Amino acid sequence: MSRPLRLVQIAPYPILPASAGGKIRIVQLARALCKLGVEVTIVAPYHVTQRRALAEREPFRLYQVPYAPFLLSFFLVDRPFPYGMLVSFHPGYRALLPISLASFDVCQVEHPAFVDLVRDLPQSIPVVYGAQNVEFDYVSAESGPGFVRRVAGSRVRALEERLLARAAHVFACTDADARRFGELYGVSQERVSVLPNGVDLAALDAVRANGQGMTPAAPSRLPRRVIFAGSDVAHNRAAVRAVLKRIAPALEREVEFVIVGPCARRFRDESGPNVCLDPDGDVARYAGTGAVGINPVVAGSGSSMKLLQYLACDLPVVSTPFGLRGFQAFAPWVVTAELDDFPGVLRQPLPAPGGRVREQLTGYEWSAVAAKALDVYERLARRA
Repeated sequence: MSRPLRLVQIAPYPILPASAGGKIRIVQLARALCKLGVEVTIVAPYHVTQRRALAEREPFRLYQVPYAPFLLSFFLVDRPFPYGMLVSFHPGYRALLPISLASFDVCQVEHPAFVDLVRDLPQSIPVVYGAQNVEFDYVSAESGPGFVRRVAGSRVRALEERLLARAAHVFACTDADARRFGELYGVSQERVSVLPNGVDLAALDAVRANGQGMTPAAPSRLPRRVIFAGSDVAHNRAAVRAVLKRIAPALEREVEFVIVGPCARRFRDESGPNVCLDPDGDVARYAGTGAVGINPVVAGSGSSMKLLQYLACDLPVVSTPFGLRGFQAFAPWVVTAELDDFPGVLRQPLPAPGGRVREQLTGYEWSAVAAKALDVYERLARRA
């Protein structure tokens, strides 16, 4: 192709600032692809926090769609239906798109809620499903048993099946997700590539080296500091509740727990005596001598990006076996334990992972992840 490849990504939510796993994946992949010469355009719902000044700093082009009914979805999310189901009902949204999807070489849909946007796209335009999870499994786990789970699961499964039928290729986060697409929907594994979640080593190193203008975190008041990072989604909220109710009380005089990220905002009235909540905090800011990263999640799909952040900050890591999903390559540097065993493990000496894990992490840098994606895009574009 004599000109740059043109990619459009259909995002299911506002992506800036990139404060949660799904947003980080979309934004970091777009940034890395731009460095490889791809012209990337992202179409996302409008939100007041997604200011134009933020978009102007990015190498990709961002179009925001001012669709007023989505405001209701933000207020109702998880009450009781998940966001991905609520926004799948959007009559008229396609007519508001500010661009023609047919003008791109590849169209990547990041969530099955928006499969209808490619309904009339010519077959000559390859569609890629950029799956951050097996969305049916994710919604089923987030909804819990009962009526909501049945209704939400049925809706999302039908949408995901339609998207997979139209997609020329699927990006799965993990090997397990790739196999699951085959089990649930009969997707041939030749149409699936594992595109793992990644890490920005240079950005984390910069924060650790000079704080990038942030005030350094105060030293821990107790012998050990334990960090949990999470966006405000159901499985992270369950993990924080486990910390507040089961893990932190058992270590009240021994360990200071720091909850960073948007999930912390939900618990500002529930903090314990040895728990610090910092919704705007950063793992790298709190990483220091004696700090440990934990991943006490027991539900969800895809993979936990926080695990890579902990290891990149040279933190010992304690995770549930489920929390390690997708990152088995890092098992030698992660202590796995069930939730009830976390207090005992956190009392033990936990050595930092050291240099060998750093070598492993380079294969998960976003530049390496983007290079894998670009190989697929170019193959699809040539075939089209």
